[in-house]
Amino acid sequence: MNRNEVEQLAGDYVLGALSGLELTEFEANLARDPKLQQLVAAWERRLTPLAATLPEVEPRASVWDAIEAALDDAGPPATVTVRSGEGEWRTLVPGTEIKVLMVDRDAGFQSFLLRLAPGTRLPPHDHSILEECLLLEGDMLIGDRAYSRGDYHAALPGSRHAPISTRNGGVVFIRSELRPEMLAC
Repeated sequence: MNRNEVEQLAGDYVLGALSGLELTEFEANLARDPKLQQLVAAWERRLTPLAATLPEVEPRASVWDAIEAALDDAGPPATVTVRSGEGEWRTLVPGTEIKVLMVDRDAGFQSFLLRLAPGTRLPPHDHSILEECLLLEGDMLIGDRAYSRGDYHAALPGSRHAPISTRNGGVVFIRSELRPEMLAC
């Protein structure tokens, strides 16, 4: 991401124009990036005087209720929460959908859910860093080894995954290396 894009995101954040995954990713980066924190502070300094020129308006009670509810749902600072109904399922390949939960570009990892339709088969692939998988629902085969709900699997750096398949479908939580092609689907 170039400097202009980062500057634009910081301004959009201060204006409250970010939402969904973009907001989640921005706030995660903001929590650990002092330069990004400085950009946000600069936007706040620029925009705060504009707010002083507007007349004071008392928000309706429903607005305050919504603000309180949002604050209750926000969670502790420097954390990321993605509720089950939030985020977007996108087709990765036929029979497989992905829902990105967290992206850490600096550390080079991502966390996501894969939803596998019955009969889905994914090809073998290599791992340059650790990949962790937790089967949340359904069944999964890695090669000829069967996994069921609650089973954990880790592919160590330098390993090669056998083909992944499912008989009846499933949902898998995965934490793995950042693969931009998975984010662009």
